[in-house]
Amino acid sequence: MCGVFGFTGKNGGTVDLKRLQEVARVTNTRGNHAWGMAWIDTRGRLCSFRQQGTIVDSLPLLSMARDAVALIGHCRYATQGDPADNNNNHPHPADGGWIVHNGIIPGYRRLLALHGLLPTSACDSEVLGLLLERLDGDDLVERAANATETALAQGRASLVMLGLWKPGRLIAVRRGNPLVTSQTRRGVWLASLPEGLPGKPREVPDQHVLQFLPS
Repeated sequence: MCGVFGFTGKNGGTVDLKRLQEVARVTNTRGNHAWGMAWIDTRGRLCSFRQQGTIVDSLPLLSMARDAVALIGHCRYATQGDPADNNNNHPHPADGGWIVHNGIIPGYRRLLALHGLLPTSACDSEVLGLLLERLDGDDLVERAANATETALAQGRASLVMLGLWKPGRLIAVRRGNPLVTSQTRRGVWLASLPEGLPGKPREVPDQHVLQFLPS
């Protein structure tokens, strides 16, 4: 199952830590084997953290990202790869950034062989980041879309992927699995579930790719 969440600030706004904790509590209901996040802080640094265990038992650690201007996060329900090996947990590297993923990649071992990809984990989600790096093109949005389409071409499946790159570029891809968004004066939130989000959450249209840039 798994769950994802994200935030991107507006007009230099940073993440609301209390809201982040609430979104994390809700997202935890979709996966409690491991959790992780990647974020860009006010100094422009791209940071990441991941660990085994439930996010609700580690809420104080979210303060690492208290000055995040953009953030993606993941609560993992492990299907491929033991969460005791932290390499299997999210986020996964992707062409200088990080991605988190909700879904199952059908035939991912065949994808690895077909495209000559060299994984460092036993998690099927890693193939998305590897495909994004391998596919041609200068347009990161297009490559993110193509990576998800290529990953799903091996069988009938669905997914959501969030990716984060400097200087604060967040890309969200929805292919069937749930994704909702809401806005505040400080920025835009994304999550698998609407509970915990501020305002009036709206469903992201299916088969859509969204891009958020620093503002």
